[in-house]
Amino acid sequence: MRNCSTLLADMPRIIRRALYQKLSELPELREFQRDFELLSGLRLALVDELGMNENCAPKDSDLCEAVKKSSAGKAMCARFRHGLFATAGEHPACAMCDAGLAEVVVPLRISGIPAGFFVFGGVAEQMPLPAGRHKVRHLLRKAGVEIDDAELDRLLDTSPVLSHESLMAYQRIAHLAARQLALKVTDQLVDPEARMPPAVLKACGFIRLRALMEDVSLALVARHCGVSDGHLSRMFHHATGLTFREYVAQVRVEHAKALLLHSCKGVTEIAYESGFQSLSQFHRVFRKAFGTPPGAMRRGHSNSS
Repeated sequence: MRNCSTLLADMPRIIRRALYQKLSELPELREFQRDFELLSGLRLALVDELGMNENCAPKDSDLCEAVKKSSAGKAMCARFRHGLFATAGEHPACAMCDAGLAEVVVPLRISGIPAGFFVFGGVAEQMPLPAGRHKVRHLLRKAGVEIDDAELDRLLDTSPVLSHESLMAYQRIAHLAARQLALKVTDQLVDPEARMPPAVLKACGFIRLRALMEDVSLALVARHCGVSDGHLSRMFHHATGLTFREYVAQVRVEHAKALLLHSCKGVTEIAYESGFQSLSQFHRVFRKAFGTPPGAMRRGHSNSS
């Protein structure tokens, strides 16, 4: 019998969403968020493994709000955040955005499975000197973000300041808390195999084995599991929270994401190698799953590497 970690690693995003949900519901999480803000003056957000579904969203500084007023600014912030999440896959990461503000991302992993991130920051590590102000002005304009020089100086002068040493201390505190909260969720988990109907476990294994090579159908999988189509459909949705087709699509799109980020294969080749029947279907499913087109995700990953 496979252990819990192996089973979780086999399951697509439904498991990670369930772990994120368990984290977000912990009373200990809300207590830590409150204590962290009282101690540091910073809001601590919990986001899922895709950087979405913010719990206790951090309050943007005036500078952040000014940058995000334009579509170019929003895109610049999204690229920065995506690169930071990619860097923080295993360990905390801290980086400075083009507006001169530092942000920290701390991963939360449960049984080795990414369940979400702590995010905090939006602070300057020191009052910007003339050279720093010039650099920020240059980078913002390069990104297509236009802010009047006098207004930008005012926003920089009023941005919250926290030394790098203090920011790193809060990063360590958040990392320790992330580990403790992950253990709390692990203690609450019962063996997934004890809760998952055998037919659903068998169906998941069959789908993962065949979905990349052929257009698996509910009828085919039901015959393999020795149950009726309707019975498997109902059991599958109840046990995983996904319909049969949603699960198949998730298996394929996560395989495609791995190829996109870790191979040199073209998008078309990746789509068909992952079991999609057309490029339009692949793009639609990928954007729905990850909130960005395949090409944009690959470019963002390359830029952050």
